[in-house]
Amino acid sequence: MINTINPTIQERQRPVAVSYEASFVRNNIATCHVLFVGQSVFVQEMYKQQLKKRFDFYNSIWQSETIFSSSISEITNNSAYRSIIGLGQEVLPFIIDDLKNNDSHWFYALEALTGQNPIKENHKGVVPLMKKDWIEWAKENNLTDEN
Repeated sequence: MINTINPTIQERQRPVAVSYEASFVRNNIATCHVLFVGQSVFVQEMYKQQLKKRFDFYNSIWQSETIFSSSISEITNNSAYRSIIGLGQEVLPFIIDDLKNNDSHWFYALEALTGQNPIKENHKGVVPLMKKDWIEWAKENNLTDEN
C-alpha cells in the first residue's frame, strides 16, 4: 500500500514522481524561454543559430533518406521531417529559405506549422507554382528578408 502522506524512498522513486517533476519543468520551460531569450539579443542570436543547426541536421537526414522516394506519404512521414515540424514555427524562415532554393516537399510541413494553405486551386500539383504561392505568403507574413 502506498502512503501518500509520507512516501517511502521506493515510492518516491516511482515514475509518477519523475512524471510530476517532468510536468513541472515542461509547464515552466515556455515561460523561462520567453523571459530569458526575449531579453537578450545575444541569447536570441545564439538560440537562432542552434535552431538552424538542428534544422540543417534533420533536413540533411530527411533529404538523404527520401532522395529516391516519389511517395508523398513516405516523404512526409519520415522521422526527420516530423522532427523538423516538432521544432515549431520558429523554423518557418529556414523552411522558406530552403523552399526558395530547392524543390523539396515542404508543403505539408508549412501547412502543419502555420495552419494555412495559400496554394491556389489551379496551382495544386504544380511544384513551381506551389512554391511561388508559399513564398508570396511568407513575404506577406514577414517570414522572409525580401519585401
